[in-house]
Amino acid sequence: MATAFPLQALLDHSLHRMEAAERLLRALKRKEEAAHQRLLELQGYKSEYQARLSGVGSSGMDIVMLRDFYAFMIKLDSALEHQETDCAKAHANWQAAHNNWLALRQKVKAYETLATRHASQETQRQEKRDQRTTDETALRKHAGRDDGY
Repeated sequence: MATAFPLQALLDHSLHRMEAAERLLRALKRKEEAAHQRLLELQGYKSEYQARLSGVGSSGMDIVMLRDFYAFMIKLDSALEHQETDCAKAHANWQAAHNNWLALRQKVKAYETLATRHASQETQRQEKRDQRTTDETALRKHAGRDDGY
């Protein structure tokens, strides 16, 4: 009778932890992509408003409107800086989670290698037992037959 893999509980636990890390990794990747998308939108707004300023500037603009326009551009620049920081944080969080997932995957692969070796050894043991049983049966048949050889 084959013995169970003694580290099966550790393998199962490691697989569970790796799957949880994969879910976290996917969630963090979505957050990183969303932050990057917001950054691209803000950059688009800035380009659009700069184009408006140069278009309106050639035809003339009220000084109050110009001041408000520049105040808005300063706020937009501040929002861009904040979003760039958010993007960097989101990427750093994803990178840390990715490194954790890689370590967990390596651990699972090690346990799976041990499980494969255990299964192979158990198969060899069973084959030896089967061969021994076959040999003993053949020896008994041969010993029971007394033909004068």
